[in-house]
Amino acid sequence: MRRLFERLKHHPTEAESFSSLVQVLRFRGLLRESVAAHRRAVELDPAVTTSVAHTFFLAGQYKTAIETYSGRTGYYLDAAAWAALDDRKQAAALLRERLSQASFSKLIRALMASLLAILEGKTDEARTIMDQADTSHEPEILVYFARHYGHMRMLDCSIKALQRAARSGFICAPETLKSDPWLLPLRKHREFAVLLSKAAALVEQARSSLRDPLGHPSRISPLIRERLGEKPWK
Repeated sequence: MRRLFERLKHHPTEAESFSSLVQVLRFRGLLRESVAAHRRAVELDPAVTTSVAHTFFLAGQYKTAIETYSGRTGYYLDAAAWAALDDRKQAAALLRERLSQASFSKLIRALMASLLAILEGKTDEARTIMDQADTSHEPEILVYFARHYGHMRMLDCSIKALQRAARSGFICAPETLKSDPWLLPLRKHREFAVLLSKAAALVEQARSSLRDPLGHPSRISPLIRERLGEKPWK
């Protein structure tokens, strides 16, 4: 993250760096800042592509995630958003069509197929698919798997997936942990409070790293400071 900010200090109009920042900030649990980086990237280059749809999804802005995700080759995210909005029929239809017509990597296919299995009530199949998937280099997918496990009331598996994601560099934002309808069952788990507390501390640490010891933004141009300070969803 610091390397990107250093680059932006010298190249403040580089849309691609802001696009990269969208993902980096999301990995640190900084959802508001991730959206702000996206907006600046689009201002600089309306044709730039970012991963902000995933940020909106984690923020619980499912309709916005679907709208932002449209216009590109889809695979998982909009289907997951429809499922979160409780339109299981639409979600399942998208997944069936895509899985029958397109070629995906093993991990992306596992992500899609496990969600479809859940929507079809095939929980044993969904768990087998996820348990066998290699997520060692994709911590964000671990968060999506955690949602799947949580929805199936496999709470230990869900907690472990979130813990693995954090160890691999993806901090699930506290607002996601507290409000995502597929993670709500985790509130009953004995380790949830500790998980939430650690996530909040790590996110605050990441946010503090954007500031100098006096609490002011450091090494970031005034325009970047303005963008990262705006309200998230307006």
